[in-house]
Amino acid sequence: MDTIEEYLKWRGDLLFIQEGMNEVDSLLFCAFTYFDLDQIITYQEKVTIKELYKRYVNVKKKDKKEEKHLFASLSQSKRFQDVFVTLYFNEVSKEKEMQIAGMTFLLPNDTIFVAFKGTEGLVGWKEDFQLSYQKTIPSQIKAKEYLDEILKHTTKKVYVGGHSKGGNLALYASLYCSSFEKIERVYNFDGPGFLEEIVNSSRYQTRKEKMVTYIPKAGIIGNLLSKDMETILIKSKQLGILEHDLYSWGVIKNKLIREKVLDEEAKKLSNTLDKMITTCPKEIKEKLITFLFDVIENINKSSLKNLLANYNFTIKDFLEIKSFLPILMELIKKL
Repeated sequence: MDTIEEYLKWRGDLLFIQEGMNEVDSLLFCAFTYFDLDQIITYQEKVTIKELYKRYVNVKKKDKKEEKHLFASLSQSKRFQDVFVTLYFNEVSKEKEMQIAGMTFLLPNDTIFVAFKGTEGLVGWKEDFQLSYQKTIPSQIKAKEYLDEILKHTTKKVYVGGHSKGGNLALYASLYCSSFEKIERVYNFDGPGFLEEIVNSSRYQTRKEKMVTYIPKAGIIGNLLSKDMETILIKSKQLGILEHDLYSWGVIKNKLIREKVLDEEAKKLSNTLDKMITTCPKEIKEKLITFLFDVIENINKSSLKNLLANYNFTIKDFLEIKSFLPILMELIKKL
């Protein structure tokens, strides 16, 4: 089964001015956000992908093997090598409990693609879990401000996207931006949705027509929380939760390979998680998630007894979370 790598070999010589952007191009731009560009490009710089790769090689970044290989392929592709990257930022703040990175791609056919990075590190994962009880998380606010700034200064066609949490940020930023009419399409690649109060709002219902979510057949993350928008099931070379890996997604020509039915086990687990998210009281979820990440961050510094003493868990608390805790712990094991 072909993937994004084979797509570059097949379509890499076809320029954007010859044929416009498609969903696989969008996925590639979202994959690009995982490359470590710190110390390689500043926020205000405008640098081609080809030139960025030259800088990247000289700095000798320790990215994953598949990321390095994809970066090289993009820099050699006629379709992508002259695309400009600009407005790159990467912010991780333990104090704000925020992890977000993003960049803007300037295509030769008067098109802009704004992409947000997915989850990385403990701060990012903790922020992800906060989606289960907070209407808004810090990275969503930052994403909205970033997109607003871009929309304010352009008359070009704008596309927005992201993978994993980056997909959720793309949706949120587009949902609350002030110039939504400039956006052509919003791509959410296996990212979680929102609490019901957001999905049921009139703003959401009037803007969702430009939004699309892609979820692997056995996807779990992309099925969390509510969406109520166009959703496309796609094929992966991996199994189970590993299907979240965008490098495993099947590609045929200029489209992702479709699946017809969501895997039953994935559906069951997603429904269980969603039920716990909606039924467990907010204040207990907040206390539990903060505690669990406190344990992870201080595993070699404090005893569990000392940490527990800071949280004042009651018997009622434990009764409320008795079904929520085991699955939450299983997910944290995968961090």
